[in-house]
Amino acid sequence: MKRSQLLRLALTVLVTGWAFLAEAQPIPSSAVVCYLIGRLYLDPNTGNAEVAGYFTGINGIGESDSLFNGAPSESTAFFTFHTTITISSLPNNGDITPLLGSAGQYDIYYNPMPKGDWSNPGSFASGQLIAHFSRPEILVIQFDSFSFLQHTVTETLLDSQNFVFKGHRYNFKELTPGGITLTNFASNTPTSPVAGFAFVVPYAGNGVAVAGKEHDEQ
Repeated sequence: MKRSQLLRLALTVLVTGWAFLAEAQPIPSSAVVCYLIGRLYLDPNTGNAEVAGYFTGINGIGESDSLFNGAPSESTAFFTFHTTITISSLPNNGDITPLLGSAGQYDIYYNPMPKGDWSNPGSFASGQLIAHFSRPEILVIQFDSFSFLQHTVTETLLDSQNFVFKGHRYNFKELTPGGITLTNFASNTPTSPVAGFAFVVPYAGNGVAVAGKEHDEQ
């Protein structure tokens, strides 16, 4: 192979390799970053709970690709989340029932072989751990007259790992370096209980991007 051809080949490899590593683009602060579906699993005797579910969309990831391995459902979702929490009741405020949720951590996983199962909340904590967040105490508000619960919480990004999805590299510290503010709406009508949790509540919500420290200092 001639010298010029070798140089062109080397340049092509260098450029395409750099492009591969520069896939992720930051999401503007306060822009919607994700949509999700989940369930709260609660032991009412102890207040111990788990929260688990999957993402139907993540801004900046798989823009033209489905985030599901087949027909969209909890069992085919490539991206899932899981956390543990302790919930305690506060005195009612009229027809509003406030609930206090403990501070803790929130994890996002990428599983190239999805296996989410609503009867097993731990199944959503499988695969590659790609983002690890912390949260403060939260207030969950139950509106008895409107038949739903609502809460908003900011999950601050602590750590994240590179991952490759359908040939593209991503990292949450590049997508949303400060974290995600989640707003969730849950039904007051529980679904069937599962082992260890007599009270299971379905919910859905979305999240917006939080600016990182470098953005705040500009």
